[in-house]
Amino acid sequence: MTTIKDGATFTPLLARLRDAALAYPEAVEEFPWGDRVAKVRGKIFVFLNTHEGKLRVTAKLPQSGEAALMLPFAEPTGYNLGKSGWVTGRFGPKDRVPEAMLLEWIEESYRAVAPKRALRALDDAAPEPGDEGAPAKKAVAKKGIPAKKKATKTGAAAKKEIPAKTTLAKEGIPAKKKAPAPRAQLARKRG
Repeated sequence: MTTIKDGATFTPLLARLRDAALAYPEAVEEFPWGDRVAKVRGKIFVFLNTHEGKLRVTAKLPQSGEAALMLPFAEPTGYNLGKSGWVTGRFGPKDRVPEAMLLEWIEESYRAVAPKRALRALDDAAPEPGDEGAPAKKAVAKKGIPAKKKATKTGAAAKKEIPAKTTLAKEGIPAKKKAPAPRAQLARKRG
C-alpha cells in the first residue's frame, strides 16, 4: 500500500508515468489489491506503485523483456508473471530513474495487452505534420520519446519489397515477425 512517506520522493515522477499511461485509448486507473494499475478493456498493462520507499514499475515486455532483465534494477515479476514476459523495475530514493525508458515500457506493455480496436485508435491518432495529435502521443512526445514512424521503402529494400528498417531495428531490437496464417485460412486458399 502506498503511503505519503513512501511516495513523497517519487510523487512527481509517478504522476507523470500515470498521466502517460492513462493518455492511451480506453485506459483507466484501478486499485486492485491496493496497487495502482492502468488497464485497457479490463486487462492490466502497467503497475505503478511505491512500497517501502521504492518506486516499482511493472510492465509486460514481449519484445524488450530479455534486454530489460539485464539492467541492474529489473527482475522478472513475481507470482509467475515473469514467465509471461512481465518485468518489474525497482528504484530507491537516491537511484537515477530512467523515465524515458519507463515510458517506452508502458507503451510496449499497452501494445501487448490492448485489443486491436484500441491499437487502431492509437495508431490512427498519430499526428500529421502540423496536427495536434492524440493525447498519448503528446504525453510521450513531451518526454523526448519520438513518435513511431511508419516504415518506408528505399533503395534496395524498395526494389526487393523488403520493409525498410524501423527505429527499433536501428537500436538493435528486432522487428516483430508476422504470425503465420491460421490453418482454416490456409485450407480455404487450397480448396
